[in-house]
Amino acid sequence: LELRVAERTAELLKAHETMMAEMEHRQRAEEQLRQALKMEAIGQLTGGVAHDFNNLLMAVMGNLELLAKHAAGDDRAMRLIDGALKGAKRGASLTQRLLAFARRQDLQVKPVDMPRLVEGMEDLLRRSVGSGLVLDWSLEADMPLALGDANQIELALLNLVVNARDATPDGGTISIGLRRDSNART
Repeated sequence: LELRVAERTAELLKAHETMMAEMEHRQRAEEQLRQALKMEAIGQLTGGVAHDFNNLLMAVMGNLELLAKHAAGDDRAMRLIDGALKGAKRGASLTQRLLAFARRQDLQVKPVDMPRLVEGMEDLLRRSVGSGLVLDWSLEADMPLALGDANQIELALLNLVVNARDATPDGGTISIGLRRDSNART
């Protein structure tokens, strides 16, 4: 009788361990599902806001271009209009990044001037890291064009820099570099 009780107890313990492992697995799967649903909701919200913001920017840019035609002789007004147009275009670029994040934009693979793209992000990257970190730039000149989606490349670089910032809360240096791969085909 004691032997049967011991065997049954061992079976119950094994069943209990299996049940606990399955419950833990289920909890992890539920948490991953919740996280995926959150990310989808964030993506939808981001896409909606970016789309609406893009529509507003297009109206602003259109009106600035019309205003530029009327202020053609006034150098001061043209500088102000040009500055506003540049700001609106940066906003449109940010909107494209948001739409790419929301996965509502198709990939547009075409030749990209990588040094120019990275240099164009310098302001955004410096603001993203704040004053506690130093950005160290090492960009080779005369690089061949790379095939890719410029918005996705910008988003990837921004994510890398933000991750590096978060990984170095005590400050430090983030190195950003471009170099030609000696093994790559031209």
